[in-house]
Amino acid sequence: MSKAIFRTLTSVALATSLVAASSVASATTTADVAFLPALTDSFSFFGVTISASGSGTYANNTFSAATSDLAAGGTQLNWAPTAALTFTIAGNGAMTFDGLVYNNTTSSVVGDIHFVNGTTTFDFNDVTVFSVSPLTPAFSTLTTGGSVSGAFALSSAGLGTVTKTLGITIPIPTQNVGTLTFTATTPVPVPEPTTWALVFTGLIGLGVSGVTRRRRQG
Repeated sequence: MSKAIFRTLTSVALATSLVAASSVASATTTADVAFLPALTDSFSFFGVTISASGSGTYANNTFSAATSDLAAGGTQLNWAPTAALTFTIAGNGAMTFDGLVYNNTTSSVVGDIHFVNGTTTFDFNDVTVFSVSPLTPAFSTLTTGGSVSGAFALSSAGLGTVTKTLGITIPIPTQNVGTLTFTATTPVPVPEPTTWALVFTGLIGLGVSGVTRRRRQG
């Protein structure tokens, strides 16, 4: 093998190793749905209380849940399936929302709704739960970490269909009733074993190339 070709391959190996080592890991993302106190006060007047179950938590009018990783360039975020948001309606059972998905293309949160009142049960799939205002900064910035947020309103179209089917009268405000916030933390990438092998190959190649040059020059 000629020295020129060997030096070229050595440079390629080192460059490949550096590119592989610099690959960015997926961001770990959490979602927070913070309701305005006025909404919870209004719901309380109608005997409606809000809680969260599974891996979600609810405190100080804020529902939080871990979400799946955000793929670079993706337009959706999925809440953990076990993180369920529940509206309990006094004397009229409970309405649980799960499988929540935020879609940046439609600026909405869609989920499944399960209603239980004694022996009466209803299941609604892919119901629009929230209509979300444009997020600030752009949704795509989550791929590099940071936070984005936007105001949201309850979807009168989606939830109205559900309440009509159930025969329950609940006010569905059309104005913004809270803030949806996504926070992403990008972990420091850890090179894989194959990456380290490429690094060592490149360094060894550079060392051999240097020795060869010194011998030639000597």
